[in-house]
Amino acid sequence: MSLPPWISEQLPENRRVNTKLTQRHVIETMHQSDRPFFSLQQIQQQIKPDVSKVTVRNRLDELEEHGIIATETLADSLTLYYINHPESEWPLSPEGKQALNRESAETGNPLYEFLHHPRVHLIFREEFLRSIAWAGLGLFGWAILISTSDQLPATVWTVVGLPILTWASLTVGMIGIRLTTGNDLQVQSTEGLHIISLGGVVLGGFWAVFLIFVLDWPPLLISALYLFVTVTYFVFYKRVILPQFDAPVEN
Repeated sequence: MSLPPWISEQLPENRRVNTKLTQRHVIETMHQSDRPFFSLQQIQQQIKPDVSKVTVRNRLDELEEHGIIATETLADSLTLYYINHPESEWPLSPEGKQALNRESAETGNPLYEFLHHPRVHLIFREEFLRSIAWAGLGLFGWAILISTSDQLPATVWTVVGLPILTWASLTVGMIGIRLTTGNDLQVQSTEGLHIISLGGVVLGGFWAVFLIFVLDWPPLLISALYLFVTVTYFVFYKRVILPQFDAPVEN
């Protein structure tokens, strides 16, 4: 069993070749043992019977100087030694040590920290609720197009796949926008205007597809008209609507 990083980083380099007992050997023995604390005699018996108590005590004193172990002296002058875990001021039981090791491994994972961040939880919860509207839009919108168009046959890929693709694209897109920009995208705010505008673009795209596939209007003409209207709206939105919305209200 390897030592935790917080212990290994504090262990000094052993420069003495003929050392009978190293600090690493002592702390490894304590860390691998199923005991929360030790007496000097217990540590001596677990390490090497032929090493004197003085040598063991010297290594323990050195480890205590580095903050790796701590001691507790009882009324009868009996000194107990235990690993000085940074997460706890008390000697840890084997179960407590295992729990801290698992917690340290989990919190050291960037993905775990990201997914358990309160802000990320809030965004996922709000956007999955909002995705109900996207699911309804995709389900009913594509159903109308497929049922009235000869160019969109009713297959599994169109009846099921297209609504799922619409729902997933809008939901993932909204989550991505909020995570990268930090916007709340709530109504009655600047971010609320953004989501309303995005909904208008999606609705306009739906009608463009309807005109092309259902009414057989010229695809190039409808596509060009849709792009022109969308770009024109966004220019007007950025230069006129947003400045007026952000302007302070005079009393």
